[in-house]
Amino acid sequence: MMKFLFLLIFSMGLFLFENKLNKMIIYFFMLFFMMFLNIYSTNLLIGGMNLFYMDLYSFYLILLSLWIVGCLMMMNLNNFIKFLIFMMMVILFLSFLTVNLVMFYLMFEMSLLPIFFMIMYGGYTLERFEAMMYMLMYTVISSMPFLWMMIKVFMTYKSLMMIFMMYKMIQLNSFLYLIFILTFMIKMPIFLFHIWLPKAHVEAPVYGSMILAGILLKLGSYGILRFSQILYLDVIKINHYLISLSIIGGVIISLVCLIQIDLKMLVAYSSVVHMGILMGGMMTLMKSGFLGGLLMMLAHGLCSSGLFYLVNLNYECMGSRLMYINKGSLSVNSSLGLFWFLLCSSNLSAPVSLNLISELFLLMSLICWNLKLMLIMMLLCFFSAVYSLYLFSFSQHGVKNNLLMNYKIINTMNYLMLILHWLPLNIFFLGMNLFMYN
Repeated sequence: MMKFLFLLIFSMGLFLFENKLNKMIIYFFMLFFMMFLNIYSTNLLIGGMNLFYMDLYSFYLILLSLWIVGCLMMMNLNNFIKFLIFMMMVILFLSFLTVNLVMFYLMFEMSLLPIFFMIMYGGYTLERFEAMMYMLMYTVISSMPFLWMMIKVFMTYKSLMMIFMMYKMIQLNSFLYLIFILTFMIKMPIFLFHIWLPKAHVEAPVYGSMILAGILLKLGSYGILRFSQILYLDVIKINHYLISLSIIGGVIISLVCLIQIDLKMLVAYSSVVHMGILMGGMMTLMKSGFLGGLLMMLAHGLCSSGLFYLVNLNYECMGSRLMYINKGSLSVNSSLGLFWFLLCSSNLSAPVSLNLISELFLLMSLICWNLKLMLIMMLLCFFSAVYSLYLFSFSQHGVKNNLLMNYKIINTMNYLMLILHWLPLNIFFLGMNLFMYN
């Protein structure tokens, strides 16, 4: 009954707008709330079809995709960009719902096309072509071993259904498993495979960075989450190598964040740190690790997308993303400085954000897996807090620069966009029982 009540309430807004764009935005948020309320009637399980299946992980990632795309539709974009965003939405739906490896591989590769055209069409400098080539070379070439392994699995087991592979308990050797998940490690990305990500973020327009950090990186972590459950017999043999790489890499990238002077580059590198913690927790094969990984995907998608939007607002106001030029932003617009504080505090996992809860689950899984990781996890959490404070203090405090400022007026739509990123990030902790169905 409640879902029909919400449907009627949000449908009333359709009569208040004559603009088709506003109606499309309302439809996206209506679909979000309808799916969210459907949690109680379906218990998160929709089966019976050969290609599509929904469970806890795909359900919440689809909700995240709907929310981010609904926020993007509120921006003033042309029809071609809206078409690319809508095509990305369809591809992500099919990627998160499918249980067939061929379908997943096709959708996984097709997700590169919209972001490729977004960078090419809306990029800032000529270096965007170099960023596009980096992204294509890393992601497309790394997916070739995945295709080869998919053919090998089919020739051996005569099926490419993920559920069948899980029940059959298929097992590869350690080297073949590393080849199998290489494409997901690069798509996340984690340390040593992250070079393409900062370049793509710096050259992408704001909507490209938001959809890249908010949704597209979740395809890699979703693939690792799925195949860690399917090929867990192989994960047990080599998970100590992958956990060491992800955690130590997170500490190194945290130190790299502390020497950045470009706001967008710092936020991009912080994504690599969060993905390292996420992968380390999921490689423990504990329920707390998988649940913490899911919560980290949701928290990072909302927090990093909001930070990229904030960086773009500062760029439009100051004409530069350098910290030296953006100093003293708090004295120019204190309301925007409030959102800088809120999102930076969420980025460093301050209470009561979803980032804190996700990191607690991941820390529990890692320390229970090996108590010796406690020291390096302390370092990682400390440096994560340090670069978030560095981002806030160096951009908001200090003597303001009056040379390049054009004093852009921050309108109500900009604040609404920031509220839509921060509010769910700090409200979900009230309903943690929603994540405990599986």
